[in-house]
Amino acid sequence: MEQEATIDQMEQEIVDLELHIGRVRARQMTLLAELDRFQVPLGDGCRSMVEWTASRLDVAPETATALVRASRTVMDTPAVSEALAAGEVTFDRAVELCRYAATGITDPFGAARRFDIAGLRREVSRAHRLTRDQEHQTACDRYLAMQPNLDLTAWRLWGLLPGVDGAIVEAALTRRGDTLPALPDGTRGSRGQRHADALTAVCQDSLTGTAGQTDSTPLLTVFIDAEEASRTNNETGVTLDSGTRIGPSALDELLCDTRIETILTSSGTPLAVGRRIRTVSPALRRAILHRDGAACTADGCTSRYRLQPHHIVPYSQGGRTDPDNLTTLCWYHHHVVIHGMGYTIDHDSPPARLRFRKPHGGPDPP
Repeated sequence: MEQEATIDQMEQEIVDLELHIGRVRARQMTLLAELDRFQVPLGDGCRSMVEWTASRLDVAPETATALVRASRTVMDTPAVSEALAAGEVTFDRAVELCRYAATGITDPFGAARRFDIAGLRREVSRAHRLTRDQEHQTACDRYLAMQPNLDLTAWRLWGLLPGVDGAIVEAALTRRGDTLPALPDGTRGSRGQRHADALTAVCQDSLTGTAGQTDSTPLLTVFIDAEEASRTNNETGVTLDSGTRIGPSALDELLCDTRIETILTSSGTPLAVGRRIRTVSPALRRAILHRDGAACTADGCTSRYRLQPHHIVPYSQGGRTDPDNLTTLCWYHHHVVIHGMGYTIDHDSPPARLRFRKPHGGPDPP
């Protein structure tokens, strides 16, 4: 009977496999460098070596970028390429060793032994000379890209900022994110989630003014396909004038305190155009804010940021726009907790100390 491998043996095997991957990568980079020299991508109708590599190897663009970049640096540093081909270093370490050697250090192998990959990257960054030309190039290369998915229900953001600008943006998002309350279960959400919420809040402020202004909501046009929306409980058939699809939670939020213009359609043909309405009038909004002490009614919340009236029974489900069905919530509890994450109000909690229930049958917050 074959004896099972010990933990030490399995650990050694995965280390050996990683070094083997490095040897294979070394051969790949030799071939990529030759193909790049012959400008093969041009003959195959590709715009770049990265595009050609991603196509031929069936890898992601970021993987192709790393391989092509490495083929242009590692192969120009013989000592590193030989160590990689011999299985003495991993692919990731070889890439960083080339960057380290470019800083002018005489013995990158010896100096790098005391660092793991993350530490080596920090050391390379510290030793790297940043010239005025490079600073100017970074400034010229700055960009921010936003890409919606195919049905416009979510967006991806990425970009590049000069160091100081990036530090300013990070500090601003961190500071704004730290002012947002905790979730009903006591957690604060991940750093990325807080930054996303902070970015949305900052952008909304720039569109509609600061939190202290009464008129803090934009005019939106909502197209509702009568048949689709009715058949699916608003899960399909509801879009904004920008083309963005929204679901029932987003629609409920818009109907709480937004000036909207509704256009009812059938198979794309307008059937009726609703008047521009604010479901909560300015006078009623002021009355609700006064009744609730101009504060968020979520238990324990002290935030006064963008206080908004909320329909306890959603407007789209027949909830009335009257004081008994309205409560005041801050932007975070309204936009993120209820309409974003799907929490619902615990109707057994006191009106001025609202507690929430987790969605999908999860345990109640403490």
